[in-house]
Amino acid sequence: MLNKTGKCWQTCLTKRNFLGMRCFSVKVKKDTFKKYTDTINLPKTEFKVWIQPPKRSDWDKHIQKVCNFSELYSWQRKFGNSEEYILHDGPPYANGVPHMGHAINKILKDITIRYKLLQGYKVHYKPGWDCHGLPIELLAVLNLDKANNKLSPVDIREKARKFATNAINNQQAVFKSWAVMGDWSNDGCYFTFDKDYIKNEFVQFYNLYKKGLVYRDFKPVYWSPSSKTALAEAELEYNSEHISTAVTIAVRLSGFQNNLNTVFKKNCDTDNNSLYALLWTTTPWTLPANQAIAYNPLLDYSVIKINGSDGKYLLATKLIEQFSKLTGRCVDIINSVSADDLSSIKYEHPLNFKNEILPLLPSSHVTADKGTGLVHIAAAHGQDDFIIGKKNGFKIESIVDEDGNYTNAAGKGLVGLNVLSEECSNKVLKLINSECILSVDKFKHSYPYDWRTKKPVILRASEQWFLDTDNIKQDAINELKDVKIVPDRNSSGFLSLLERRPYWCISRQRVWGVPIPVVYNKLNDTPIITGSLIEHYCRLLDSHGINFWWELPLSHIIPENICNELNLDIKDVEKGQDILDIWLDSGLSWSYVLDDNQIADMYLEGVDQLTGWFQSSLITSVALRGKAPYKTIFVHGYAVDDKGHKMSKSIGNVINPQDIVYGGPDRKKQPPYGIDVLRWWVAGHATQHVNVPVSNALLSDSQQCVQKLRSVLRFLLGATFDIEHISNEKSVTLHAIDKYILHLLYFFNQEVYNLYNSYQYNRVCALIINFITNEISAKYLTIIKDRLYCDDKNSNGRRAVQLTINNILNVLLHVIAPIAPVLAEEAYLYHPMNQAKETLFQSNHSVCQESWIQPDVEEQIKLALDVKKTVIKESPININHWNLSAVISASPECYNVLKLLHNEEVSDNSELVELLQLSSVTLLEDSYLISDRNSNQYMYNVNIKSVKSDLCERCRIRVATVQDADSNICKRCSNVLSSVRSNSDHKTSYVI
Repeated sequence: MLNKTGKCWQTCLTKRNFLGMRCFSVKVKKDTFKKYTDTINLPKTEFKVWIQPPKRSDWDKHIQKVCNFSELYSWQRKFGNSEEYILHDGPPYANGVPHMGHAINKILKDITIRYKLLQGYKVHYKPGWDCHGLPIELLAVLNLDKANNKLSPVDIREKARKFATNAINNQQAVFKSWAVMGDWSNDGCYFTFDKDYIKNEFVQFYNLYKKGLVYRDFKPVYWSPSSKTALAEAELEYNSEHISTAVTIAVRLSGFQNNLNTVFKKNCDTDNNSLYALLWTTTPWTLPANQAIAYNPLLDYSVIKINGSDGKYLLATKLIEQFSKLTGRCVDIINSVSADDLSSIKYEHPLNFKNEILPLLPSSHVTADKGTGLVHIAAAHGQDDFIIGKKNGFKIESIVDEDGNYTNAAGKGLVGLNVLSEECSNKVLKLINSECILSVDKFKHSYPYDWRTKKPVILRASEQWFLDTDNIKQDAINELKDVKIVPDRNSSGFLSLLERRPYWCISRQRVWGVPIPVVYNKLNDTPIITGSLIEHYCRLLDSHGINFWWELPLSHIIPENICNELNLDIKDVEKGQDILDIWLDSGLSWSYVLDDNQIADMYLEGVDQLTGWFQSSLITSVALRGKAPYKTIFVHGYAVDDKGHKMSKSIGNVINPQDIVYGGPDRKKQPPYGIDVLRWWVAGHATQHVNVPVSNALLSDSQQCVQKLRSVLRFLLGATFDIEHISNEKSVTLHAIDKYILHLLYFFNQEVYNLYNSYQYNRVCALIINFITNEISAKYLTIIKDRLYCDDKNSNGRRAVQLTINNILNVLLHVIAPIAPVLAEEAYLYHPMNQAKETLFQSNHSVCQESWIQPDVEEQIKLALDVKKTVIKESPININHWNLSAVISASPECYNVLKLLHNEEVSDNSELVELLQLSSVTLLEDSYLISDRNSNQYMYNVNIKSVKSDLCERCRIRVATVQDADSNICKRCSNVLSSVRSNSDHKTSYVI
């Protein structure tokens, strides 16, 4: 076959030299080749080398349909006794369109379960959605005129449900379009707003209550004034640019013991009234709620004199220098004070209208890293403060309402002020004697914000329901020791996050969610929760739906028979108005999706879930059944742009994953890459980076990798087009190079699956591309082309190549299938051996055999390839190697190895000739050359000669020895032509 320039078929098979051939121009008459074109066994396949971008998405959909992608999950669930692999799906939030984070998460999960399916497991994967919560509620009523639309709780819930349902439908369609395997019917998925899910949550809440692990209390919790609800730690994000008003104030000390009075007055002409404790705080709004000062009993304290001031001041010795820099004042140390001496000191409340004498109390939470080593305590507005307050019998009273404004409890002049405003800070400072304010600064620091409204939160005591994490934490930590965390860099972080976790507030002040199934006795404000009530609520769910708590009257919620059972008058009962934290919703998903004794093999989510779903699932599972819900945690990062910036609409760096698959508005800037390119990008980067970079350059690189795979698969499919005609595979004898590539293929396959097993999908991608580029294309396929194309179609040599290529093809399809299932299924559809047109994932055959392991053959080929390097080095530049022959003088040890590939002294058709890609080779033994077998150093010399005889005009490799109709051909080609002429039906097509 000739191209327009007259180059021979062997050097011009494709426009791209994707197989790594060394190309040389060979000037021959065009007519000479025409007579031989139909005698060459060129590749033949209808598998396309390139899908035009406009047709890319339609082609992907076509392959998904033809190869039954939608039926695969249900099909594999029918396997009888297969071992089960459970990947429990962390529910994505039913809010908004899928983004790159969704793509990373869902595709990583799909790669994992597809790999397990190919390993013979029966996969358990039930997609889920987290359907409740404030963000959905806010978006559902976003465009309503609040003044003219007074929505009832049921109205809000209906709008929120409709919003969540639409989001689920949209997300589900996108996930399916990414070829994510699952049963996407309603029965195949789980939704936290389904009545069956809610019934399970009622039951589990009651189980926790019976164990004494959930309780109601008045405690400080993170409170969002912008959302008017309590928040859990996982619902916070920290703003490192937050600015607070930081103040240093002096509070007057009093009530010294005699010995301490002596210490303070030593070397001082002063009295008790001029002794002060220094406090530093970034929340001056909490000063009206001050109830004590805490000190650390392990710290040393000092009394200092500040130049320009008459008073004497107490602070931690380690913080004196920092205090001096902060205030810009010089200080002198007067005395050292033991922390033991502080135990009976009192002080006057810092606000001048409060006439209160308050204590100094020891606490280990006080540190010497900033401030003064003395911390003001407001038990209703700090978690450590609350613990001190409870221990010391303080009255816990919040001075802030749900809007973040001061209540009457704050005192005169403060009522109604918003505590997060600068006006509030200024007003509070005016209520402190000016001479007691030593510094006022704007302090930039990390501060908790509501993750949805993006506004700051406060700590505020309120009546809430809590899960007792202190009782569970150590057991959870012990369970975590047996959990594998991937990558393992997250192990210590997750453990420390769990260790530091405070109590878990599980109640929220909204209506879109699961109602806390509790009624209250109004006479004593005690909760009423019993097994019979829970059973009754579950029946109401079945009969009246998920809005029953808001729609039905109290007499239906707690009927007369249960009131009598509990000796209650219904007039004394009221219905609770709070809902459960959505992290408890999703954290209990294991109890709904898995059987009682099942533990998921894998939980796979983003790094943010180390404080969220990973923890809530662990805590609830340990609390309810004493064991972790998972064996392995897979943690991936966030999608970022090429500069490492988190994707944000405000920055304008967002990339829509659907634009990658289907193309963006501007197809030149955002061409459609298809499903497999998106998946290849995820596999190639999401397991490698803490933050996952996405850019046009990286996507283009992924596209080139997938196209390289496609091109190689096309050649392999074409090369095996008539392999089904091999009557007996055992009768075919493989060449050494065939055995060698199978040897490499075996260990390649083993290494790939080891990487799959350790979830190193980025290394899987790199290994595949490296193997097909260097071992398959550049090495094996380049070497065997002559045998494949020019040998007789039924010859042992050609059939050996085809059997080898078929094995390469099967292994490649199986190793790429988890990552690029569309490409793998499409290629398998065109596989010559797939006459039944079954799908790759439904096929059941072994792809590797231990008989492929042949270290002796590896030694032979490695030596031959080493000789080939010398041949290339010694050859004239720009000369076709087929016009060259070589004389190889080898040491006895080297000769004995090479002789296995070259059993005649001079040959033009030995395996060594094929490997070296020369016209002929002469192999001589030279006893004067000595090899070192211990170091695998073989000695040989190579002498290159030009071939003076004409080369065969059919194969352009071997020396012409036979004249055929005015053309010079080699003996091999003459025999092939004789066979062709005896079979007039012989026709061979080539790849278009």
